[in-house]
Amino acid sequence: MKTVALISGSESTVAALSKQLSEYIGDKIPIHGYSLNSGIPEIIEGDLVVLSSTLVHEDIRRLGRLPADCELIIATRVVDSEALEQVVALEPGTKALFVNDTAETVADCLGSLRDLGLDHVDWRGWYPGLPAPDPAYRIAVVAGEPDLVPASATTIIDIGNRIFDFGTILEILGRLGIPNADIGRYSRRYLAKIVSLARRLARSTEEARLLSGHLGSVIDSLRNGILVYAPDGRVSVCNEELRDLLSLRGAAGVGSALSSIIRQRELLEFLECRCGEDENVFRLPSGSVVVRRFDLADGDHTVAVFRSELDQAAEAERQGREYRRRGHVAKWAMDDIVGDSAVMREAKRVASRLAATELSILINGESGTGKELFASAIHAASARACGPFLAVNLGSLSDDLIESELFGYEEGAFTGAKKGGKAGLFERADGGTLFLDEIGSISAKVQTRLLRVLQEKEVMRVGGADIKRVDVRIIAATKEDLLEKSRAGGFREDLYFRLKMGWLRIPALRERLEDIPALVRHIAALEGVAGIAVEPSVLEALSSRDWHGNVRELRNALSYMLAIREGEGLSMRDLPDGGYFSGTYAPRTGEPPATARPQTSVAACHDDGSALRESERMVLLAVAELESAGKHAGRSLVAELAKARGFSLGEGGARSAMVRLVALGHLESSRGRGGTRLTASGRRVAIAIAMTLTETLAASPAH
Repeated sequence: MKTVALISGSESTVAALSKQLSEYIGDKIPIHGYSLNSGIPEIIEGDLVVLSSTLVHEDIRRLGRLPADCELIIATRVVDSEALEQVVALEPGTKALFVNDTAETVADCLGSLRDLGLDHVDWRGWYPGLPAPDPAYRIAVVAGEPDLVPASATTIIDIGNRIFDFGTILEILGRLGIPNADIGRYSRRYLAKIVSLARRLARSTEEARLLSGHLGSVIDSLRNGILVYAPDGRVSVCNEELRDLLSLRGAAGVGSALSSIIRQRELLEFLECRCGEDENVFRLPSGSVVVRRFDLADGDHTVAVFRSELDQAAEAERQGREYRRRGHVAKWAMDDIVGDSAVMREAKRVASRLAATELSILINGESGTGKELFASAIHAASARACGPFLAVNLGSLSDDLIESELFGYEEGAFTGAKKGGKAGLFERADGGTLFLDEIGSISAKVQTRLLRVLQEKEVMRVGGADIKRVDVRIIAATKEDLLEKSRAGGFREDLYFRLKMGWLRIPALRERLEDIPALVRHIAALEGVAGIAVEPSVLEALSSRDWHGNVRELRNALSYMLAIREGEGLSMRDLPDGGYFSGTYAPRTGEPPATARPQTSVAACHDDGSALRESERMVLLAVAELESAGKHAGRSLVAELAKARGFSLGEGGARSAMVRLVALGHLESSRGRGGTRLTASGRRVAIAIAMTLTETLAASPAH
């Protein structure tokens, strides 16, 4: 009687595949399961060896555990169709990640889902090692490995381990000598499962069809004309409002060619242009219309929105709404300003009082103190909170660009000017607040134009002659002494006093060191580790610095500390070297020079391992021990082994140590589930570390 050896990467996959195979062969034929995570023995019991993937095949061959005389099947695996209820129920167009451990398995799973007809979802593949996924993808679908899901996903759908496809099942049954009559019965059972899934998909498709009908009714009820068309000009959406604007009759519209319903040459050229978002005015027999064109995210369709030309006030209101939609809103409120020191309480008090007025405001503060934070909070607390909030850093723009950005321009004003011109920030911020950072960097020419806007509440576009009224509150900010600069002739004194109708000074961080513990807690929460333990000595060390970069420098330092920490909390070991602040290497705070961590380089880590951290030495020993046992050296097993040897490491600490050891050339990552293994230099260092430990133990009093 033949036996089957089933080999996979993990115990859970072995269990799932064994259960599936048992449904076909029962208990007549023994199945012996093996996993790389648990270790592969020298002798594998099985006349027929079934490997779960080509990656497992590579790992088994590398370990030299494959019997020379065995029959071998490398399986093809697919997602389990019986576990797809939640995926079928997802709305058409839902953004969802498919997460697995490698690029190959992600591609295989997505292929299986699409083969099953589950292409109504906007799939995106992801696996550890890729950059963080788009936060819009908040649903993650996994095949038995939920621990791989990135933190940005809020909903996890686990469809279980991938199973053998029916071709692999048939091959196994044939190799085992199962009668054809039984194989035919199994085929009918498999077909029944696929039919059941098809029925569920059909119900979902019918629901989508009904929903599409409802959406069509909504589109027809819109007051704007809506036109959607493909790159070849075929129209897929043409609502009733547009049919009226274009005076279409009969069957013209959906399914028609763009050129058959748009007769005006300029408008047709505008619509056929595949050149991104744009807007222009056209005259039709029914009157002037404003047409806005943009491409959908899939790149396969373009949308054009037609509306009757509005009066100036309504158009300004539309622009304000559009900028709010694009994120031109206040991001922070007064409650987001962290700090309870006396100087911060006074700054927040003044800001709150100024928010209740319509005064223009000048904010003084060093770089990194939070000038835009205060400007945003003032806007959010003002009567203009429902209007747009736009911010621009004038120090990063050239003189000509500042003019066109602030005041806008007319068509033909300069080479490269957009057709139809462009509204400036003053027009777009109408009814709201405009924050001008680094106001001291603008030229005398721009200062003159800005003063006129502040005095007259009017703006004229570059290259234009028409004057437009604007209602915009100005909040300007600078790190310079503008009064001194104006006395030296570098800044208009009348503009300085016009801006400084309201004045706010933001204290430097060194003036409010007592706020650092609260800032550390707040920054940790922003970094996704709210409530992390921080040693009092760390807070004392942070509070002893001058922080010339202020809160921005503190946040950067904390981000660095959180990235390199080895424990669950922040300790003195995690404080940056002196070189982090000064640009040259210096020992860590509280660390004697003799044991100071050297600059990271391969040459710095000698073969005795003395230059490595203790966690890195423990990881090297653990990998060496797992390799000798024929086991996969993943971070979970490394952490468990380190713990068993009396060293608390954790998976995160193991991963950080392994990443650095790879960078130093002592470890290398293998493709697939083979895990991480020692290089030649890593093996030498591991031997040296083991010998040192042995000598230390032999010399201790207990021995």
